[in-house]
Amino acid sequence: MKLKFQKLRITVVFSLFIVCSSFSVMAQTTVTGKVVSVVDNMPLPGATIIEKGTTNGSVTDFDGNFTIDVASTSSVIVVSYVGFKSQELPVSESDMIIALEYDSALDEVVVVGYGTQKKSDIVNAVASTDLSKATLTPTSDVNEMLRGRIAGLQVDVGGGTLRPGGTSDIIFRGQGSIEGNVSAIYVVDGIIRDGGIEDIDSDDIESIEFLKDASAQAIYGSRGANGVVLITTKRGKAGKVSVSYHGFITTKSIERNFDVYSGAEFAQLRREAVRANIADDSYPNDEDIFSEIELENIANNNFVDWEDELMRNGFVNSQAISISGGTELTKVFGSINYFKEDGIIPTSNYTRKTLRLNVDQKISDKISVNFDLNFLNDDTNRAANVNVITFSPLGSAYDEDGNLTQFPSGEELSAVNPLWNLREQDHDVKGNDFVINITPIWQITNNLQYQLKTNFTRRTTERGQYQSSLSSAGDDVNGIARIENQLSESYLFENILTWDKAFNDNNQLNVTLVQSAQENTFSRTFTEGQGFTNESLGYNGITNAIGNVTVERDKNRQRLASFMARARYNLMNKYLFTATVRSDGASVNSEDNKWSFNPAASFAWKIHNESFLEEVNAIEELKLRLSYGSLVNDLGRAYTSLFTAEGQNYIFDGESASGYSPSVILPNTNLKFETITTANVGLDFSIFNRALTGNVNWYDARTKDLLLRRGVPSTTGFQYTFFNAGELQNTGIELSLTANIFNTEDFKWSVSTNWSNNRNEIVELYNDGNGDAITRDDTYNYYVGQPVGVIYQYAFDGIWQEGDDFANAPQANPESTLTQDNLRPGDIRIKDVNGVDDEGNIIPGPDGKITPEDRVFIDPNPDWFGSFSTTLAYKGFDLFVDFYVVEGATKVNPFLSDFNNGGTLSGKLNGVKVDYYTPENPSTTFPRPNFDTAPLYLNALAVRDASYIRLRTVSLGYTLSDKITEKLNFDQIRLYVTGTNLFTDTDYIGYSPEVNIRPTFSNADTGYPDATSFTFGVRVKF
Repeated sequence: MKLKFQKLRITVVFSLFIVCSSFSVMAQTTVTGKVVSVVDNMPLPGATIIEKGTTNGSVTDFDGNFTIDVASTSSVIVVSYVGFKSQELPVSESDMIIALEYDSALDEVVVVGYGTQKKSDIVNAVASTDLSKATLTPTSDVNEMLRGRIAGLQVDVGGGTLRPGGTSDIIFRGQGSIEGNVSAIYVVDGIIRDGGIEDIDSDDIESIEFLKDASAQAIYGSRGANGVVLITTKRGKAGKVSVSYHGFITTKSIERNFDVYSGAEFAQLRREAVRANIADDSYPNDEDIFSEIELENIANNNFVDWEDELMRNGFVNSQAISISGGTELTKVFGSINYFKEDGIIPTSNYTRKTLRLNVDQKISDKISVNFDLNFLNDDTNRAANVNVITFSPLGSAYDEDGNLTQFPSGEELSAVNPLWNLREQDHDVKGNDFVINITPIWQITNNLQYQLKTNFTRRTTERGQYQSSLSSAGDDVNGIARIENQLSESYLFENILTWDKAFNDNNQLNVTLVQSAQENTFSRTFTEGQGFTNESLGYNGITNAIGNVTVERDKNRQRLASFMARARYNLMNKYLFTATVRSDGASVNSEDNKWSFNPAASFAWKIHNESFLEEVNAIEELKLRLSYGSLVNDLGRAYTSLFTAEGQNYIFDGESASGYSPSVILPNTNLKFETITTANVGLDFSIFNRALTGNVNWYDARTKDLLLRRGVPSTTGFQYTFFNAGELQNTGIELSLTANIFNTEDFKWSVSTNWSNNRNEIVELYNDGNGDAITRDDTYNYYVGQPVGVIYQYAFDGIWQEGDDFANAPQANPESTLTQDNLRPGDIRIKDVNGVDDEGNIIPGPDGKITPEDRVFIDPNPDWFGSFSTTLAYKGFDLFVDFYVVEGATKVNPFLSDFNNGGTLSGKLNGVKVDYYTPENPSTTFPRPNFDTAPLYLNALAVRDASYIRLRTVSLGYTLSDKITEKLNFDQIRLYVTGTNLFTDTDYIGYSPEVNIRPTFSNADTGYPDATSFTFGVRVKF
């Protein structure tokens, strides 16, 4: 009975299972269809079809057909394909035809200067950057964000770039001039900037484009010969008011790949350095080479780590809020931005506040006007010289009462405590920028438009510096105060007439005419006072100086006038032509050379639109570009063609008198522009349904009538003059690639890379008085066949060792320029490379002696540079990883050769820790220390490979889902964490392989330690 009941229960359960399964099958809906391209109706094989909210999916076959079973007729399917925009569609039971649109950058409108173009119609070498990736770098310097984003673009990080508030320069395609301008110009919202873009916050930027070849740059003539950066700021859009907020905080810590000598190691370095000058090679008595304080600290193992004392973690706080909205008549964008950075060196910080207001007002159907207003206020505190590496660790930073010691190692050694100098010095820079653009626009007809661009820019800067009577710089004059005021003003007016006509589907013509006038003025007042009885006011008390007082005043003005014409013709959407000519006049040029002519032309062939590729579905774009043009470049400094004088006080009849003396530059009344002629061949491509897109460019740029410097006899009263002669060549290849590996609704993965190389060479210099070619100028480092800035140095060949043949060594030869008759183990060995014949000509091969002819040329420029990045996105998460590589660069490392950077192994200053030679440790890489003299040929040893690979950015973000943001009444909420400069692999010893930190005792702002940073940020839009 029990068994029968159990059997009945099993039968009932099984029957219910069958019934439920039947209902489930009956409830499913089978959907069939085809996925095609909306442009040509071609099938898209491999497209993904997903039932929304499930993992149920299918894939199209070779003909684009698919079949999928969904839960019901109310289901929604999501259709996606690499290179196309995804679609969400309600299902129908059969024969769905789904046409996907290209998710293509080809239809994107790109700013090209004095107008826009579809990306697919661009004829020249124009590149755009992905701002979402660039803005992940937490910096106030827009240029620094662009490093590695564009092929052919280098960011020059000299001159204190890395300090808080520092700025950098952009160089396109190598250095196109020796003494003239080399930096790119900036065009912001159509206005050419006279100077940098410090007043622009990255959150206000809508897009950045780069004009890289002569045909693209020709619209800006002589101003654009070294490249053009086009920046477009955000503008209001019609519709509801939108508020955006972006805030982030960043912590920074110093990045380095070296150690300095510890206290015990530095004490031993000094012993070894003194020992090297003792005849019997014995160690000196410590009492003879160390101060009392140092002896006590050595005995107690009490040393100072100056990096710990002087360095701190940096901190950045950035806050930006913007409002956008309007109607069809009035559109407004406004923003307020705050950026503050506390540097890793105490007393170094930067604060910037900006305000932007962009208004687009439609007055009538034909007339509108754009108003742009931008304010900047910034405040920079620059650190005094910080002696982290070279200061002796043997002293005491504080006395027994915890007070700073002025002389940590004792007054007899006189080195001033770097913490003391930080306290006793101030260096502040305050700036204000005011920029206003007003652009009336008259749409005369449907095809004809007139614009009047007007701009006024005013920049003021005040720099104040005080070095007290207790500082190492001001102690002998009882304090030094300096105040410098600068004022820059720029006025610009441009009349722009544009005619744009499509005659039919096969013929389109665009003509742009421009007349431009600009005036730039600059003035500077510098005052220095010495000797103060009351120092409480710092540099604000400069009027109380009782010692020497110096006042300097500079003022100059530059006027520019230009006329430009550009014609663009599109034939059958296959053949694209552009011709441009611009004539520029500049007041700074000599009387007979004030005007220049800048012509350029380009052609592009849309090969993919030809009939023979109509059936090739794997190619979406294949465009060949050719361009050629000649642009001029100027010296960048006024009055070099005129006789000028400088104020000079003198004593006459026992009394002070005021007079003038000629400047050090001998004027050249025939000075003119140099001409840069560039040929460019490019190929743009997109294949496999936009799974792989990219472009490649080859260029050859020749600069003729080079602006050069030449010394003149001192009897003339001048030092040098500028003149035109010679030729410089830059050639290179640029490659940019992006692979869209996956592009589904939930998961996206793309990989991008760009690669560039550039070869720079001086082709020709000038002739002597007899017409013979001059191939080298040692005074100014010009050498035919070599790049600009070439390193010309003896070749390091290791360290002399015990048992080597010193007697027959070329360095010991009496005929050598610097004979080392006392050559011994531990000295630097130099290669005997060349000889000299009886007529003074260089003969390759050793001649048994070391002379200046044995120096070799070393190219400091990299063999290539580029970046590699990948982006992954899964639902709300996104990950961005970016590497930057420089290969084959070379630098002279001052840490290995310069006394003020501790590079001479004298034991007087600390320095970078190296494996130096001793009789007990016969190093083959670094010489023996010497207290009395620096090792001979030390500069040859300091020539080092500066190649590196850097993990520049790792950023992980999360965007909250629409369900959450809708409940919170937000349009977007995104959180992210970013690491910057996380890892650098390089053999170069220093804080950064990109820039050498300033010499310890230099007042120049020539470097700042690089840093690793971590950022947490949030973006909100509602």
